[in-house]
Amino acid sequence: MPAESTAAGDPALTPEEREEARARFEAELAADHAERLEKVQRREARARSSRTGRDQEARNAALNALKADVQNEFYKANGYRLYTDSTGRKHWLAPEEYDQRMERRRRRRHRMVEPAVMDRTRNIVFV
Repeated sequence: MPAESTAAGDPALTPEEREEARARFEAELAADHAERLEKVQRREARARSSRTGRDQEARNAALNALKADVQNEFYKANGYRLYTDSTGRKHWLAPEEYDQRMERRRRRRHRMVEPAVMDRTRNIVFV
């Protein structure tokens, strides 16, 4: 039957070996503890930076919305008109510029393209 070791002393270890092993184990535990603390600090720093990024995005969105509101109020107060071009983009135009574009649109709408030739298969050929 193997001899039981007690907390007071182990007959298989000399006092020097025991102190050396104790110091080594304490150093390993201290290193593990330091590693865990660094990991927690890195995690907290990551959380802070992502929170800061989200806060900055929300701030930018609020600033952009405010800018759009101020811009719309300014343009309306100065008589600008909202114009949608052929690609669907919206532009604020001065009244004179808006009138020019609308007149140009009206002239282009009424222009008819006359077929040059109509062949027997009812296809229209434009020249």
